[in-house]
Amino acid sequence: MNGFYRQGLLRLLSVAAFFMLFMCSSFAQFTIPISGGGKMYYEETGSGEPVLFLHGHTLDRRMWDGQVELLKDSFRVIVPDMRGYGKSSDPEDGYQFTHMDDILTLMDSLHIAKAHVIGLSMGAYVAGDMVGLCPDRLLSCVMVSGETTRFTSPRFPRTAQEISQRRKNIASVQKDVEAYKRRRVNGLLGACYVANREKVREELQREIMDWGAWQALHVTGRVYYGQDAWTALVKTRPTVPSLIIYGEAEKVSKGYSLPYLPNGEKVNVKQCGHMVNLEQPEVFNEMLLRWLMNHRDPEFQKVQPDVQSE
Repeated sequence: MNGFYRQGLLRLLSVAAFFMLFMCSSFAQFTIPISGGGKMYYEETGSGEPVLFLHGHTLDRRMWDGQVELLKDSFRVIVPDMRGYGKSSDPEDGYQFTHMDDILTLMDSLHIAKAHVIGLSMGAYVAGDMVGLCPDRLLSCVMVSGETTRFTSPRFPRTAQEISQRRKNIASVQKDVEAYKRRRVNGLLGACYVANREKVREELQREIMDWGAWQALHVTGRVYYGQDAWTALVKTRPTVPSLIIYGEAEKVSKGYSLPYLPNGEKVNVKQCGHMVNLEQPEVFNEMLLRWLMNHRDPEFQKVQPDVQSE
């Protein structure tokens, strides 16, 4: 076989292999429109009760790969990239939005009335907004390395002083964006348990170095409901089953929202810092699977369409 035909055959085999891999994959990839002309990218696999994963700041949907693999045979798993991260569109300058509203748009687009929502860090703040403001959309909530916050409400635009400080921070980042990202990697490693440190570093680098850094280079709006959600939480004390997880090594206030969550629990994971699902994946996965299995919705199967045998 001469070189020309050999090269053509190799190309044909490569295309065929890619096509077979695509056809065999059960992971669907989509985008939906969100407010302000934006688009949200998400991936979905499995069937059953919906489980929605919300990633942390500077990261993307890939941080949950291990948990998707864990749950895909038992649940309908949805992992979006939030606005400004991964394959979703960047925000528009001056456009006020919140991540919670984007997630509700995603749920509505997928005709999901309620979901188990799991968020880490930024994702936990978004989940915390949902617990406070729309608990009726949650089957259960898992907040990792964060919970409902008291950040300033979007009802109050950024002050001139805040904007001035942000512009100073932006000027500093612009000097060396890659160095800023590397500092972010090291910051998240923080108190990471030494046995898993390099593996976690690889995962953080993979995502953070891909991050477009839009948030670090722009004066952003207020993307959490924050204080509004906190006020609602304290007033209504929602009965959503809620699990708050922190790494034991993190030096932050932990579980301060528990007094207002009648069905809430808190766990501190030993030998662990901020990135709990990456630093202690076996412990986290066991805890998460047990939580979801114990909080299945008894009404869910009743509303599913009947499947008739031929």
